[in-house]
Amino acid sequence: MLCVLTLHPILSPSSDGCLSRLKWGPVSDAASRNPTPGEILNPYWQNETCSPFTGPQIQCTLGNRAVYSINVTGVSDVQAGIAFAARHNVRLVVRNTGIDYLGQSTGRGALSLYMYGLKSTQLINSYCSPFYEGPAIRLGAGVTAGEAYTALQDTGFRAVSAECGLTGMVGGYVQGGGQSQLVTAYGLAADQVLEWEVVTPRGEYLIATPHQNSDLYWALAGGGGGTYGIVLSATFRIFPEGPVAGGSLLVQSANSRALFEAVAIFFSQAPSYVNQSLDNIQLFVTNDTLTILNFVMPNQTASSIDKLLQPFLPELKRLGLGYNLTTQDYPTYLDSFIGSYGPLPYGNLCPSFPIIGSRLIPREIVLNPQSNQHLIDLYQNITESGEWWIGCSILNVDDSAASVRPPHPHNSVHPAWREAIAYCNPQTHQPYDWEDPTAVAKLRQTLVDDIFPRLEAATPGGAVLNEIDPTYKGDWKDSFYGANYDRLLAIKHKYDPGKFLYGKFAVGSDESTIDGEGRLCRV
Repeated sequence: MLCVLTLHPILSPSSDGCLSRLKWGPVSDAASRNPTPGEILNPYWQNETCSPFTGPQIQCTLGNRAVYSINVTGVSDVQAGIAFAARHNVRLVVRNTGIDYLGQSTGRGALSLYMYGLKSTQLINSYCSPFYEGPAIRLGAGVTAGEAYTALQDTGFRAVSAECGLTGMVGGYVQGGGQSQLVTAYGLAADQVLEWEVVTPRGEYLIATPHQNSDLYWALAGGGGGTYGIVLSATFRIFPEGPVAGGSLLVQSANSRALFEAVAIFFSQAPSYVNQSLDNIQLFVTNDTLTILNFVMPNQTASSIDKLLQPFLPELKRLGLGYNLTTQDYPTYLDSFIGSYGPLPYGNLCPSFPIIGSRLIPREIVLNPQSNQHLIDLYQNITESGEWWIGCSILNVDDSAASVRPPHPHNSVHPAWREAIAYCNPQTHQPYDWEDPTAVAKLRQTLVDDIFPRLEAATPGGAVLNEIDPTYKGDWKDSFYGANYDRLLAIKHKYDPGKFLYGKFAVGSDESTIDGEGRLCRV
């Protein structure tokens, strides 16, 4: 079925109800954008071509969005879309949920393969392969994290899945690595994939596993989405459900010296929190707060959090810093997730306007007192004005022989993940200003030209592909793919010799360019 994306201007700019609905609905709300073909969850890519805050007399155009969308219901729809685009020299993009800060899932004048309708879920009680025997779940490409959690709700299993309930499980999330509250316990989402169902850019329908089309399997599991083929489903390893200890910690003080000394101590102790445990810790730092949003400790009780913090809480007392610690026992991981991120299927952690960058923090940085202090001094400098804050996940996805996580097939996840103790994002408090986009542009320039180069120098390693600003100017091949890039490029050339699939910072993307009219041109 071919779906035409149509944009409608506001009927009355003075209609408060309409304006409010648009402001918090289609404009900035992921739940409204997900089921809209061609739409994307980042105002940067809308390019001010159809703002809801202008009068009806102002022209409303598609701008950078795809022009047509095929509502994909199966393999033949994908193959038909590929054939049509190739025959007519039309740009082809793959769009699932539109939670895509880099704009990889849309493009001016493009034909979009709209995967959001592929909602199948299949519980497999006994998946059998040379690598793995045990429970698994097969998810269609359009299944969101919230829908995956719901599908597993009464099965007695849990899955490594996204923290934003609206994130598509099978698309760029898992193909880019896949962060989760459960990564320290089980590994990244990409580590859980058992097989991919995929159509290549040449129209071939393939199953990719560690033992069948293994090069394609390897590339899809961490090498970036929308690059090597169009994935229709993926099968994931799942794990027994059970209790989870949860909690939060708030430290707030106008004494920035004491506060950031506490932050430095916490980071220096971070490896001991996650080295031989299942814990995941999410926090953010502002100019006057250290907030641990949640401890996630699978198969443990709340008393484990008290034990975990025994080295840290006396340091707060020594520094004269008060704190508020709360802990809770949850019967299941699903209950823990809802307690942290709100009710399913959406949750409340789906930012619609990010000015964001990401860095993987090497373990060796925080273990060295000098480099750890330099990093925290940098965080203090970045947050000092109150415009910026730092969000982090403390984790461990090391896959060495000593790892507490189950083994996984070899994949293309950036090697820097295996050496990381955290990934951290500098972000801004400022909402998108539709009336003055130049204010946003200045913040973006500050991030890209000032903040990010300093963070890269302080944290040699890598970054998270799915959480980077589209105007990033650094070495993207090293930052997002590392030593895997050359092999990934060879696989890209094998399965997509015509350079059919393109995305910002995707493998092989420098072999094409976007011209001044927004058209994709092969170099």
